[in-house]
Amino acid sequence: MTDRIPDTSRLNERLSGFTSYCGIVFDDLQSDRCLISCPLRPELLNPAGNVHGGLIATVLDVASGLMALQADDWSHQIVTQNCSIHYLRPAAGERLWAEARLIRRGHRVCVVQADCYCSADGRPSATSIYEIAYL
Repeated sequence: MTDRIPDTSRLNERLSGFTSYCGIVFDDLQSDRCLISCPLRPELLNPAGNVHGGLIATVLDVASGLMALQADDWSHQIVTQNCSIHYLRPAAGERLWAEARLIRRGHRVCVVQADCYCSADGRPSATSIYEIAYL
């Protein structure tokens, strides 16, 4: 593995589809850590006014996937093989962010831990472990 780290502004230009709709942006990418965020809009909230659990799962998945790509030096396509998400508390505020950290990079699978935070209190709203398969 090399430390070839893409420019996050170029990564943001490549966003499309659901990720783009959510407003997710790549904020920081290092060899062992990835940080993404998204501004919260009314349509991303649940009826109680908190962040929808599906959006939390999405930011965790995107951050974990980006970390797996970085760990592989962007050599393969990836797919989420398995994940375990623990929702800890409701998320609210103006911004949601996720931080992913590399746990282990194997030949065919990468294990990543990702945590999700909200701007209302900065405390973790969810924590997860992702297994990302290299294709």
